[in-house]
Amino acid sequence: MKKYLIITLLAVLPSSIFAIAGLGLSVNQSLFSVGSSSSPLLVEVPGLDPMEVGSFTHHGFENGAGIGGYLYLDIIPVIDLDVEFNVVGNLYNFSFINPVSNLDSVQFAYAAANTYITIQKSVFDLGIPFLARANLYAGLGYNQHVGTPMINQEMLTTVVGGNIETGEIDEDALIDYLKENKLEATGFHVQAGLQMHLLTFDVFAYYRYTMAKDVVPGNNGFGSFNVRFGFGI
Repeated sequence: MKKYLIITLLAVLPSSIFAIAGLGLSVNQSLFSVGSSSSPLLVEVPGLDPMEVGSFTHHGFENGAGIGGYLYLDIIPVIDLDVEFNVVGNLYNFSFINPVSNLDSVQFAYAAANTYITIQKSVFDLGIPFLARANLYAGLGYNQHVGTPMINQEMLTTVVGGNIETGEIDEDALIDYLKENKLEATGFHVQAGLQMHLLTFDVFAYYRYTMAKDVVPGNNGFGSFNVRFGFGI
């Protein structure tokens, strides 16, 4: 009997002792769509109307993949406090065509760094004797975002260093442009999902909807499916 009691304690205690906090790795798939656009590429000519030297096309893209980390505190009465930081990005194509050069479907990157602060609460507890426990939870919170602008005629004119006819990009000018024109936004979010404790380990699977304007250009919000792997402390 004593042997069985010891085994039971070893199995049950970690799920309570290690429930005060947790940290680990998060991955996600963000769900959104950025539409395509096209415009003439113009240069200023002193004393004359702007001269068309080519065309610029942004081909649009869908969705983004992300990775990050999280920390949660489970010692506050009634609610839990959760903080997550992640980076989400994707590649997209643009075309720059003029009589001198023909840059067709060149790749460029979109990326955003995101911080989520969430207050959440367990709404239903599940249990697997001697092995694990799980709970369904829901939460809401505040978020902050910094992203790269979409490449457009203004960016291209700035970063080619005066060589718009050849399309030669000045890397230093590109870095400066991205810093000076970064997308910044704040907003709110809601999320719900499943958290499972297996001994000292945590696994989360949840859906989040982020309400923040123009984090993703042209969108007022976006959803994401998220999975976490971590352990309790």
